[in-house]
Amino acid sequence: MTFGQQVIASFIGTTFGFIFAILLFLITSTIKSCLDKKTLRKHLKREFEYDISLLQEWVDEIDTILRKITANDIQVFSYLRYTFFQRFFMQEAFRSGIMYNSLSNEHISNLNTILLHCDIGIEQYLNGAIQQWNTGQQQQQQEVLRRFEFEKEELKKYQKHLREILKILNK
Repeated sequence: MTFGQQVIASFIGTTFGFIFAILLFLITSTIKSCLDKKTLRKHLKREFEYDISLLQEWVDEIDTILRKITANDIQVFSYLRYTFFQRFFMQEAFRSGIMYNSLSNEHISNLNTILLHCDIGIEQYLNGAIQQWNTGQQQQQQEVLRRFEFEKEELKKYQKHLREILKILNK
């Protein structure tokens, strides 16, 4: 084999090796990306299931609060922990584009409303209302009842929205 043939053979071998390495990298990164998205979807579905059950617990707790306020009982020992609402995988799914690829604008808007509502501000507002009721600082029973009835209906609506989104993600 002449020097020129050795150079050409080395060049061809190196080129094929380089191309193979690039293809191998692209294939492995594509497979890893697919597995990551699949895992994210699995965790996202589990997070939705948890949040739906959490919303139901809050609806049940608000029912208890409403019964006590209706009975004019000033010993309401409930604390609504809206900060327990999980959002980590939802935010990650938004970052990765899964939410935008899977959901309509209406579903995204509903989800955004839910995320804004289930936060520390509303938690403090509602628990402050409970505390005011317990200490007798509240203005009227009807006003407190309306506030908690509204909250109960909102939570039920959020459950419905989350179930719809979960159905879409399960497809």
